Amino acid sequence: MEQTQTQFKARIARRRDLQAVARLCRRAVGPRDYVLQILSETINGNGLFLAYQGDKLAGITNFERCIDGSAWLSMARTDPTVRRRGIALFLQQQIATHAKRKGISKLRLWTANTNKPSIKAIRKGGFKQVCEAAHISYHLRSGKLSSPVRPLNRASQIELTSILQSKYLSQMNGYFAYEWHFVEASEPLLKLLLQRREMYSVGDSMFIVTKPRRIFGAFETSLAIMTGTVTGSLRDSIGIANSLGARYVGAYIPYNRYLLRTAARLGFRSEHWGKHCLLFEKAIA
Repeated sequence: MEQTQTQFKARIARRRDLQAVARLCRRAVGPRDYVLQILSETINGNGLFLAYQGDKLAGITNFERCIDGSAWLSMARTDPTVRRRGIALFLQQQIATHAKRKGISKLRLWTANTNKPSIKAIRKGGFKQVCEAAHISYHLRSGKLSSPVRPLNRASQIELTSILQSKYLSQMNGYFAYEWHFVEASEPLLKLLLQRREMYSVGDSMFIVTKPRRIFGAFETSLAIMTGTVTGSLRDSIGIANSLGARYVGAYIPYNRYLLRTAARLGFRSEHWGKHCLLFEKAIA
């Protein structure tokens, strides 16, 4: 039975909340919840929203600003004893208010296609599905090797326009993943990625490979295919990631059986937690 949201209160997590949040994650997901591995740095990011029902910590959701000026919601957890009481919806609304004050006009998140309760709460919160994707990954085993492919330092107006009109991006409805966030492709964003020297071109293929970051104890980079062949982009991204010192390449690709089979033939594996992701977006009025 749903309760009125006036019964909940929200605030941003502080260092002293770490153990209480960890206990909630273990109750909600289990001892292997990935959030436990990055909880300390997540709290340090000053975006982890906590929902309380009285003195009880009832739920959490994390808020992060994305490179395209939107915001990303993740790590939603609700204590099993208080589920189906509107806590996820309450946190979505609190974060929307917070984001609006910061001049952010769009919120995004994703969930697995099998997570029916989450999908229901997301849609109830005013989010609209915008695309479907799958997460794949490649683990590098060799040491740091040089790559003949170097990042672009400039691109013509024609090239940028062709990226925005690519068939690949159209399958993603104009969105692509940058690190762990989904962002919306635009000319200003592509120019920014050129400045960051994260855009590459090989033959007819153009793709983004981010600079490695240490996540879960390993240096990881993310791949986003923009144009050209998937096979070529995936192959070349492995060499580039290796030259950058990464040990792991992650990518969200359109949820497409042919693309998934192609990735598997090249040694990419489909992550169990991201086999079929539904991306949602909400415009903040």
